[in-house]
This record gives sequence, C-alpha cells and structure tokens, in this order.
Amino acid sequence: MYEMGTTEIFEFDLHNPDLSHQLYREMSHLRENEPVYHVNDETWLVSLYEDVAALLKDRVRCDTDINEKRGYTEKRPFGAGSALETYMHGLLVNQGGEDHRHKRAVFTKPFTRAQVESDLQKVVAAEAAKLIDALPDEGEVDWVTEVARPMPLNVFTELFQIPKSDVEWIFKLVHEDSVAFDALLEPSLVPEHDIERGKQAMLELRSYLDELAKARDGQEGTDLLTVMVCMTAAREDISWDDGLSQTMEALTAGTGTTQAALNGMIEAFHDFPDEWDKVAADPAMIKPAIEECLRYVSPALGMGRIAKQDFELGGQTIREGDVLQCNLLAANRDPRQFPEPDRLDITRKPNRHVAFGGGVHTCVGSHLAKLEGREILTHALARWQRIEVDKDNIKMERELMLRTYQSMPVRLVGR
Repeated sequence: MYEMGTTEIFEFDLHNPDLSHQLYREMSHLRENEPVYHVNDETWLVSLYEDVAALLKDRVRCDTDINEKRGYTEKRPFGAGSALETYMHGLLVNQGGEDHRHKRAVFTKPFTRAQVESDLQKVVAAEAAKLIDALPDEGEVDWVTEVARPMPLNVFTELFQIPKSDVEWIFKLVHEDSVAFDALLEPSLVPEHDIERGKQAMLELRSYLDELAKARDGQEGTDLLTVMVCMTAAREDISWDDGLSQTMEALTAGTGTTQAALNGMIEAFHDFPDEWDKVAADPAMIKPAIEECLRYVSPALGMGRIAKQDFELGGQTIREGDVLQCNLLAANRDPRQFPEPDRLDITRKPNRHVAFGGGVHTCVGSHLAKLEGREILTHALARWQRIEVDKDNIKMERELMLRTYQSMPVRLVGR
C-alpha cells in the first residue's frame, strides 16, 4: 500500500478482479512507487524502462533457462519425464545459453524480417483484405470476432496448412493454453481447474500437430509445419519434439499477442482520432504508427528472466534463482523514456519500445505481427473515415500477462 499525493491511498492488488481493465493506470502507479515489486518469495515485477531494457539484454546476471529457477529440478512441476515437461523444455522462451542460440538460429528463419516480407506478405495481405472486405461500409460490429481474433489465426492456419474444419477447435485450445499464463506471474492468480485445463489443452494441441506432421513426413511440402517439424528427421542436433514445441510456441504466441495488438490499435486510434487522420493522409506513416501502437498498447504484460546470481536492483536484493518479470506495459509508458507516454504519437522519435522484449530473446514473431498490423490498418484506412469504439462495453478476459479482449463493439463510419 502506498500514498498518492496527500489524500488518496492506493493499494496494488494482483488479485483485483477489475485489474485487467485498469492495467495502464495501476501499473504506472506501481512503476512510480514500487518499481521492483516483490510478488512472492521467488518473483519480482520490474517496471522502470531503464531496468526492464537492461534485464532483457542482460546475459550475465540473468537468463531464461527454466532449470535455473530455484527449486525447479527438485519440484519438476510439469511431471518428470512427462510430455508436458518435454514441451515446456522445448520452448525457446524457457531455454538459455547455447541451446537457445542454436535452436533459435534453426527455427526462426521463416520469421526473419526478410523472409516475412518476401514470403508471407501476400498471405497476410490476402487475409486482411478478406476480413475487411466482409464488413459493411457503415454500421456496428464486434471488432474482436470480425477482425482481431480471426486475423492471426487465419494467417497461421494458412501458413501451417491446417484444415479449415479444425480452426475453431484449435482456437479454443490456444485460448485455454494461454489462460494459464498468469501462473508465471503468481500461481495463486489462476484456479487449479484452469491450470489443469491449460495443461490438457497443451497436450491436445501437441498431439494434433504431431499427427498432422507425421502425415506429412517425407513429403516435399513448403508449409511451416513441414518446414519446422519434418526437417528434424534429417538432423541429429534437433529433435522431432523440438520441432513440435517450436510450432506450438509460434501458434500460441503469434495468435494471442497479435490479437491484443489489433484490438488495442483500434482503441488507441479511437482515443486519438487526429493520429488516425495523420496516417490516412500519409501512408508512409503506417510503419511508425504500428510501432507507436505497439508501445502504447503493449499486448503482453511481462517477459520473464531468471537470476543467475545475487544482485541489487532498485534497492532490493535479488537472489540467484529468483524470477524477474519485466513489466513491458509499465516500461513502455515510462515518462523518463517516452515524453507524454499516455499520448499516442505516431511521429514519436526515438521509439525504442519493448513490446516484444529485447536482446537475444526478442519475440521471433515480431515481424509477422507488425506485418499483420500494417495490413489491417492499411485496409481499414481505405474503407472507413473513422472507427468509433463503444468503450463502455469492451469486455476483457481476466488474464494479466496477455491482454485478451472478449469483445469490443465498434461503429464503422464510411468515407
């Protein structure tokens, strides 16, 4: 608990059921008052931009190897030798050092900026056009269900050549998988039944992709499932399980964060209509507009690091094995780095946001997510003079680690 000014007492409570609707305000208060916040015995929430940016790039004091978390090798929380443990250990986000460097080099080639812009641009543009063209010139729609949710899922469905009949079921699994993300911040935030549901969703999705990949093994396919999984058969340094884990990581992370960004982008432009007009008047501003929307929205709350040694941070003693959750949302609204941080400014320079993390663990799907944002914005600007958001009726999921919209009613105003 801490004092705001001279009259109001503000108490930060991760268990507040309304926190998902108040993240920007409350995380900003936290940054200014407890920038290194002690969540529990082994977890800290770090909020100053300077600290967050340094930790994300730090390879001496901290890393992402899940085995370095204090007590992990004794507890084996995912079940020793289980399929779930194999999956978790195969994720790039849980690997460090040479293992991470090697596997990232192998699996991220399809997601580099050059590959995305040369190989994936047509797919993304076609999906964006399809979704935008299906909407009316005037009228009310739910932006979540009509655009933001299907866009990234349709793109990955096309890239992985997943049968159309399975798309809704896969979306359900991906969502249930992500529901458990808050456990990475504070286990008590997530009911046990949600944890079990998340685990089951992970296993079901893994089994599905395993069977799909086996059916393509040995074929000359160019879809990403074949490229990322079946190529492992010819390598001794990469396993089939590694390929499956990376496919699942791309599918889960690439749909959830992009959905949040596409929703938040429209909400941001509603709050700052003059910025929408600037982009509409100058298409060259689309790229910087997407970067500013990513800073302003920050689709993911945090990105974790594990302390490799004891050190001091913000007057607090961090112990070896502690988990440091880098508060991306608060860092991207830090006035020390971003003047007038709560204002959307598409001309902002410099704009060194950390929406996709930083350093060697920068999100591998960042270029694809930005491309999806650019294509949706380009097509939306061509169709509508304004997209007005019914902010009183936005519904959010209760998760904190990933800002997930249930629904966002908008009114489309044609040109």
